[in-house]
Amino acid sequence: MMLPQNAVILSVILLLSATPCSTSSENSGEDMDNLKDLLFTSLQSVVALNDLVTTLTLRVADLTLSLAQTKADIQSRETEVDKLVADTRAGLEEEIAAVKSAAREVMIVNGEEAGSEPSCARVCAGTTGRGTTTWNDVPSNGVNLSVDISQCGFVKVPTVTTSVEGRTNQWRATGLAAVYSTTTESFDMWVEGRISNPTGGNAESWGWNVEWVAVGFVC
Repeated sequence: MMLPQNAVILSVILLLSATPCSTSSENSGEDMDNLKDLLFTSLQSVVALNDLVTTLTLRVADLTLSLAQTKADIQSRETEVDKLVADTRAGLEEEIAAVKSAAREVMIVNGEEAGSEPSCARVCAGTTGRGTTTWNDVPSNGVNLSVDISQCGFVKVPTVTTSVEGRTNQWRATGLAAVYSTTTESFDMWVEGRISNPTGGNAESWGWNVEWVAVGFVC
């Protein structure tokens, strides 16, 4: 942007023409020098103002570009955040749907006690473990065992299915699937070895252990 330098010069010329003529050449020369000084000073002021305007114009241009870049960066970040929120929402919806689907996969038709909400149904399974199961001897070549299911968190008596796993002789025994005195915390097993006697530590040496599955309500 340029200031109207011609207007300043024109003003000086008009000032010169309007100056009354003097009879003294000495006075005229002095006036002319003063006018020259005024003109020179005015031109210097015009140049300085022009430089200032140029500098300010450049700074405004830089600020405009910086604001435009900042706006573009903000829009880009907003786009990234929107995508992240959308992806997170989609993931949560999938997980919720999976949980709901899993809840519907467990259906308890009836049980030892009145049922609860279907979403409270749970399948819990476990084993007393090979080498960690201690059987109690009972008369008539039998052994019994109390199985802890308290970690399942049942609030109503569950339905329990059992089997005795081991290295040998359990196929000859009876009572492998017989469940007694089931509660929310435990159930009992009684096994009789009619051909092979499991008492006296034999059941442990054969690796007998109870594998079980319990289905019930946890709320």
